[in-house]
Amino acid sequence: MSAKMEYKGTDVEEAIGNACAALNVAREELDIRIVSTGSTGIFGLGRKKASVQVSLKKEAGQAHKQPAANKKAGTPKARAERSASERKPAAPKARAEKIVDNDDSDEVVGDPVSPEEMEMIRADVGKILELMGCPSEISIEQDQNNKVHAKITGEFVDILVGPEGQTLDGLQYVMRKIITRKFPQKVLFSLDAAGFRENRMEELQERAVRLAKEVKETGKTRTIPAINPAERRMVHMALQDDTEIRSRSVGEGLFKKVLIYLPGKGRRRSPRKKKGGEKSAE
Repeated sequence: MSAKMEYKGTDVEEAIGNACAALNVAREELDIRIVSTGSTGIFGLGRKKASVQVSLKKEAGQAHKQPAANKKAGTPKARAERSASERKPAAPKARAEKIVDNDDSDEVVGDPVSPEEMEMIRADVGKILELMGCPSEISIEQDQNNKVHAKITGEFVDILVGPEGQTLDGLQYVMRKIITRKFPQKVLFSLDAAGFRENRMEELQERAVRLAKEVKETGKTRTIPAINPAERRMVHMALQDDTEIRSRSVGEGLFKKVLIYLPGKGRRRSPRKKKGGEKSAE
């Protein structure tokens, strides 16, 4: 019985075509089992390829014997060469991903976005909100740096903002991924709801100044819980002219905490030695 092999494609037909091309046989010479029909995902995200499992029919297997020259593929030298070739880095994709997890700096400039493309972005935001069961009004505009700003209004604003703006940040992140898949140019995008971003920035500035005052009075480090890059930048800017304290971001990933501390207080101490030469981390 012929060995079964699996091939993939954007749909079932392409997967079968890939199998035929790889094996150099006609479709009629294959036994085909569909493993997965694939999925287009939502807004281009979560796309899965179709997969088929094939084997040569008995008569086809006899007619398509492996050429003698190919027997070398089973030698140790050939296996080593094949293993080395498989370890070679894949060729770069023609279109590099351009997700901008930027800090919303005013100096960042994006590529122009046409009115038609802006309407597509607005429609995608609306579709996501409908799928969430939170249909809302969405306005969209582009500033002098070509950044696209989408603003949500309606009865579901509180739900869409979420605790500390986390739901809104998540929606913004998803939309940036969608935009990257859809458009070839670099598109800067921000999502707001009922003026939350502006109010949030003012609140963070006030909190940073208040915590800095506490740090100077008590000598103890204060922490602002994990926030996004734009918010961290706002905290650092609010404290940049205060020469008595320092601030720095700590953590992994997109969301990080901000430490506000006196110079020399916010750094990890060097390990000290125990008896016997062993080190102990503080």
